[in-house]
Amino acid sequence: MPQSKYRILGWLVIILLATNLSTVVSLLVSQRSPAETAKKPETVQTEVPVEQRTRFFREQLNLSPDQVDRFREFNREFNRTAHRVTLDLQILRVEMVDELGKPAADPEKLDRITREIGQLHEKLKKITVAYYLQMKNVCDESQQEKLHQLFRAMLENEEQVKLPQGRRRNNPNFK
Repeated sequence: MPQSKYRILGWLVIILLATNLSTVVSLLVSQRSPAETAKKPETVQTEVPVEQRTRFFREQLNLSPDQVDRFREFNREFNRTAHRVTLDLQILRVEMVDELGKPAADPEKLDRITREIGQLHEKLKKITVAYYLQMKNVCDESQQEKLHQLFRAMLENEEQVKLPQGRRRNNPNFK
């Protein structure tokens, strides 16, 4: 049992890394050539994570070919919508940090940005819920239980806030 838990976590890490890599690549592409990005929205950047997720769920849930097709469809739609929201969140975070860096940061602008970030987080969670429910409806009872475990692990990892490790007072190197 512990070995399968590590295997699941390993696959989740791979999926999250692929999604993050996709986001970074799309940001770099959009900064270099905004006109080309506007012509081809979410092509290459969204396909790789979608296929990795489908393969992951196929293996973990032992999906039938019909289920795989449905999951692939759900994944594509989820990735397109979630990717847009994620990009909007990144833009707002940069805007917030830029405003915070100004000598006289505008509290009203910062309030607006934080409200927008909150609304986008809510939207992203609703998209995730709809995605999960679509997949759940395609699964049999045992697959639904496994899907629940997988999503729980993914969402728990996603919600972790990682702060830099600072020097601690009990650290002999602390100065």
